[in-house]
Amino acid sequence: MSGRLAVYVPHLRQGGGELSMLRLASGLARGGLGVDLVVHTLQGAEIAPPPGLGLVQLGHASTLGSVRALAGWLRTQRPQWLLSAFPHTNVAAVAAVALAARAGLRCRSVVSEHAPLSLQIQRQGGLRYRALPPLVRWAYPRADAVVAVSEGVRQDLLGLVGAGLARRLHTIANPVLDAAPTPDAQAAAVSPGEALAPPATPSTPSTPPHPWLADRSLRVVLGVSRLSAEKDIPTLLHAFQALHVQRPQTRLLLAGDGPERAALQGRIQALGLSDVAALVGRVQGPQAWMRQAAVFALASQYEGFGNVLVEALAQGCAVVATDCPVGPREILQGGRWGALVPVGDSAAMALALQRAVDSPGAPAGAVTYARQYTDVAACSAYRQLLDGLAERAPC
Repeated sequence: MSGRLAVYVPHLRQGGGELSMLRLASGLARGGLGVDLVVHTLQGAEIAPPPGLGLVQLGHASTLGSVRALAGWLRTQRPQWLLSAFPHTNVAAVAAVALAARAGLRCRSVVSEHAPLSLQIQRQGGLRYRALPPLVRWAYPRADAVVAVSEGVRQDLLGLVGAGLARRLHTIANPVLDAAPTPDAQAAAVSPGEALAPPATPSTPSTPPHPWLADRSLRVVLGVSRLSAEKDIPTLLHAFQALHVQRPQTRLLLAGDGPERAALQGRIQALGLSDVAALVGRVQGPQAWMRQAAVFALASQYEGFGNVLVEALAQGCAVVATDCPVGPREILQGGRWGALVPVGDSAAMALALQRAVDSPGAPAGAVTYARQYTDVAACSAYRQLLDGLAERAPC
C-alpha cells in the first residue's frame, strides 16, 4: 500500500495514548506509507518525534485555534487519510476535514479513542469536558471510521454516541510490543518517542537498572505510568505500606513523571516510606525493570487499554491491577493472567501484592499470550482499514 497519512496528536506528552500513536505512525511508515506527524506545537514536549516521519507544527497552543490551520495544511498537502487521537483533537480533525472538503479535498478521517470517554467526562469535569458530549455526537458519526482500542472503549462510545455509530466503529488494540525483538534489543528497547532526557547507559539482562533490583534478598513492586490523578498512585502507596509491614524485604519503584510528582513525594515521606519507596522518573527500556521486578502494579481509576500490563506480562512479570473501566479486565481476561482488585481498595491490593510477592512470576503461557499485541498486528489492522476507506468515497 502506498499513499500519504497525517497522524494528528495535540502534544508530545509521556502518555500511553501518545506513545501508541507514535509507534503506530512509525510502523505504518516502515510499511511504505508517507507519514506526517502533525502537532499543535513542540513547546513543552516530553517525548521526541520518532525518526522517519514528516513533522508539522500548526503553531497554535489550543485545539480550537488549530482547526483552521489544520484545514489549511490539509488543503495544500492533500494527504489521503487523517488519523487523530483523543476526544478534543478528534472533533477538531473532523471539523478541519469538513472545512478542507469545501475546497475539493478528498481526505478520509479516522478518529481513535484511547479511554472510556463517558468516564473521562465524569471524572474530569469543567466546561472543556462538559461540552464534549454534543461535540462528539456531532463529529464521530461524520468521521469515515472510528477506532476504539478495546471492546470496553467501543461499548462506551456506543452508549455515548448511539448505536448508529456501530457501522463505522472498529476495535484495534494498541501496538505495544515489537514483533520479534532479540533478547538484547528487548532489554534495551526504547519506545518510539522516547522521553526527552539525557541518554542512559543501556541495560542488559545481566545488569539490573536499579540497586534494589540487583539485590536478590529484596522483592520489588514496580509501577510505570504518568504521575497523574487518574493513575491513583496514592492507593498503591497505601497498599505497599501495608505490604511492607508483612513483607519487610519488599521495595517499591515508581517510574514515570507528571503533575502529581511533588505531591506523591510528600506522601511517600508522610507514610514513612522514604527508605523503601522511590520515584525514579522516566526510564529508558522499562522492560528491563519489569523483567527484574517481583510484581507489576497498576492502580488506575480508569484505562482505555493498559499498555504497561502487556509489557509486564511479556517480560514474565506477575501483575496486579485495579478492575477499572475498561482495559485491565480485557487484557488480563478476567483475572486469568493477573490479579484484579477493586478500584481504590488499598487493602485488597496489598493482599494481592503479597500473594504475588510470595509466588513471583506471571502464569504459565502469559508471555506467549502477550505477544499478540505487536506493532505489526496493529499496523496490519490499520492498513486494512485505510485501504478499505480508500476504495470508497468519503462519508
